[in-house]
Amino acid sequence: MKSKSRRIRCQDLVAVSGAYLLMLFAWLGIYLATGDRFTIIGLLNFVAIFLFVPLALVLFVAITCRSMWLGFGFIIGAAALIWFWGDLFVPRINQDSSGEPTLSVMTYNVLAWHNQYGPILETIRAENPDVLLLQELNNGLADILQKDLIDVYPYQVLDPVDNPTGIGVISKFPIQPSEVTLPQLWAGGPQVLDLDWNGEQITLVNFHMFPTTGVWPLDEVDRSIRFREQEARILAGLANQSESSIMGGDANTTSLSDSYKTITSILTDAYRSAGFGLAHTFPGSTIPGSDRPHIGRLYVPAWVMRIDYVFHSEDWITYSARTAHIDGVSDHRGVIVELAKKK
Repeated sequence: MKSKSRRIRCQDLVAVSGAYLLMLFAWLGIYLATGDRFTIIGLLNFVAIFLFVPLALVLFVAITCRSMWLGFGFIIGAAALIWFWGDLFVPRINQDSSGEPTLSVMTYNVLAWHNQYGPILETIRAENPDVLLLQELNNGLADILQKDLIDVYPYQVLDPVDNPTGIGVISKFPIQPSEVTLPQLWAGGPQVLDLDWNGEQITLVNFHMFPTTGVWPLDEVDRSIRFREQEARILAGLANQSESSIMGGDANTTSLSDSYKTITSILTDAYRSAGFGLAHTFPGSTIPGSDRPHIGRLYVPAWVMRIDYVFHSEDWITYSARTAHIDGVSDHRGVIVELAKKK
């Protein structure tokens, strides 16, 4: 009797596991064939890593119920997981930057809808980057940057707005607006600046790409995805025209998107090159104005996706890359990287 009931339980578990694998492989096949072409797939790509979480249960069922085909399904799923994100967990060999001039660059979406500037300033001082790319810069924070940080960051190009379109760059090295202008498709900026670093002119871009603000209506979701694809082509085109470039900001998309692939076909994702771990940067804070999704009073878990990046041209090498201190105010975590010129 126990044996019969165990067989029934195994049949049910194998059936459920098989249904999950079919759905996972359906997403995987459509994604590999079409990328972000279909809006639903584009939405799933935001949280695709979580589609693989039930694989652990599939392995348990495969072993417990001695199901060979579930075992093969697990192997295929695990291989896809490693293919997409496995390189982020390969131990990095710390490169010795002693004697080499390095440039630290940080991108930081500071959330426009608040006036809690203390934690933001504390984070900036603690991280102390050479160049700081700010998104969602409001007038209050811009005033404080000009007042309290001008000694450390004498070069500031700020375009504050009291909504998420504000943007700005502060730097320890000379910066000035470039003559290059880009089409206005963005959530903020973009700023195209000339950075003078040790006598070299670097094209510096601070961007805030068009957001996806919900899962419905689908035509609005699709519109946001196509806008980001246009923006990615613009950034890649500018990188092609520049001898040396560093671009960073809030891309509002993950590494599985076609937008990301377009940018990284020309530029290097600094974190992917030298960082360790998933380094999810969004969403965090739940203060009023935050974009962390919620149903009633129940918020989605924090830090479920990586959407903030620093990219650079191939003449640079990334010595280190990590997420910045969590300030408790912004719904983003900053990303800070240390770069040097290739010999």
